[in-house]
Formats: sequence, C-alpha cells, structure tokens
Amino acid sequence: MDKYGKSFVKASVVYLAFGALFGLHMAFADHGYTQLRFIHVHFMLIGFLGMMIFGVGYHILPRFNAKPLPYPSLVPVHYWLANAGLVGMGILYVLGAFFESGAPRIAFGLFGLVEATGMGIFVISIFSVLTEEKRPAPFTVETAGKDEPKPQKADEKPAVKLSPAMKISEILEKYPHLEEAMAEEGLADVVNPAVRQTVAPMVTLGMAAKRAGLEPYPLMAKLEGKQLISASDKPKPAPEPGQDGAMGKGIKRGEMAAMDTLVGYLLEAYPETKSVLEAHYGAACFTCPGQNTETIEQTASIHGTSPQKILDEINKIITEALK
Repeated sequence: MDKYGKSFVKASVVYLAFGALFGLHMAFADHGYTQLRFIHVHFMLIGFLGMMIFGVGYHILPRFNAKPLPYPSLVPVHYWLANAGLVGMGILYVLGAFFESGAPRIAFGLFGLVEATGMGIFVISIFSVLTEEKRPAPFTVETAGKDEPKPQKADEKPAVKLSPAMKISEILEKYPHLEEAMAEEGLADVVNPAVRQTVAPMVTLGMAAKRAGLEPYPLMAKLEGKQLISASDKPKPAPEPGQDGAMGKGIKRGEMAAMDTLVGYLLEAYPETKSVLEAHYGAACFTCPGQNTETIEQTASIHGTSPQKILDEINKIITEALK
C-alpha cells in the first residue's frame, strides 16, 4: 500500500479512537447534547468510515479492475483536504459558528466545501477506474460480390475470438460453452457460478491465466479450438538476463535499467535497487509473484507512481553501484 493509502487508514483508526472516547463522554454528559452529537456523528462517519473507504478504495480498486488511477497526484491533495475540512468543521461547530451569521457561518461553510472537494476528487478518480473503456469494433473488409455468410445453425457453437484483455464475465456471457473448457484448463475458481458476480467482472483472461501459471496465448488457442505453430503445453521460460521477452526483458550486471526491464531480474542483478521499490511500494512488494512478469513501467503504473521517477531513482543507484 502506498504512502497516502496508509495515511488514510491510519487517520481512520485515529478518528475511531477519538469517536469511541467521545461516545463514552456523551454517555455520561448531560449538557450540550446537540453539539456533541454533531461532532460524534461526523468524526465517526467521515473520519472513521470515510477515511477507511478512501484508503482501501485507492489501493484495492485500481488493482481489481487492472486500471491505474487517472490522477495519482490528487490523492495527497484529497488526504489533506479531507482532514482539514473535517477538523475545521468540528472546531467551528464547537465554537458555535454554525448557529451564528456572518463570517463565522461563512467560515464553517468553507470548511464544508473543502471536505466536499476532497470527496469530489475521490468520486472522479474511482469512477474513472471503474469505467470500462469501449473497445473499437474490429476492422473488416467487405469484398464485392462475396456470398453472404450462412446463418448459424441452432446447435452450432459460435466461432470463438479471445484476447487477454477480455473479462471472464464477458467471455462466459458471449461463449457460455467455454465454461467447462476453462475449468479444465485450471480456471475453475473464476468460472465458478458462485463467484461470477464478484470476481469474474473484474478479472481479465490474461490476469486469470497468470494467476493459474499459464501462458495466455496458448490458453487462448486451446479455447478457440486452434493450435499455435510450435505449440507446447509447457509454459514459456522467462527471458534470460539481457534478452528480450514477450512481456519485458531481463537485465544483467553492467547494464542500465529501462521501462520494460522485468523487476525480478532487476533485483537479481542489482539487489541495491530494492530500497527504491520498498520506499514507493512497501515491503510486501517482494513477496508478490508478479515481480517476475511485470516491468518497471507496469509496477509504477499499478501503484500510482510516475514510471520515469522510479526508473531515474533505480538508474541512479545502478550508476553508483558500477563506479
């Protein structure tokens, strides 16, 4: 989890503790109940519940939908606006600004506007992450005088055309007869009817194949009823250091890193660069199997960080190590 995702969760826990203590005070206090209730409700709903949702939402939803945040630089802005707006409203409410007219009431409203602005950033960011991009229709060339395609028979299975970016739910909806074949190939956990409404709409065929330890294109060929040239049931080996691979390339000592350098090979060649990844992604990054198949650019995008910034910091350490 990145810095501000953690900061939202930490703030949420602090507001929870404050709300619990404030609730105990309300249980024994017999004065100012209206003022106390406003503070308690807002700090528990916006402070505890809201901050927890913001932190977990920023971290989880881009990963579940395989789509990075459109404006990662706005996350810290939201964090500070959310806390400033909530604390400002609370203090001014205790001072009676809400019940006065003129400047005090305007100031109270401005802090409310600050809080609402932060929420607007969250809405825009998450809505963009969850919005499905429309894929253009495939380009076809019509030939003059070509016979019209024959109508498909009722018991004839439709021709299957897959891509790694297709969602599991989309595949099952379009080609329901593939359910059994996908389960036999090791994807039973995502085609199971019990999880179709939760996981299948978010997971792509490429993601599911990766999780099952399968190569996506041989898998697609099997599901489409085709056979690749020089096909093999064994997964393709990862690229050797310094050689290009399908999803990225390796690296060996003496070479500089690039955007398409695989993170796993980078750490093998330059263990010193671990500090960069740990600083931006956290220690849990090194237990993730994705480092063997993800490039520097991919990992940075997934974590909402500038790929160029990560690459520059990595190459700076490599330059120092090679002196």
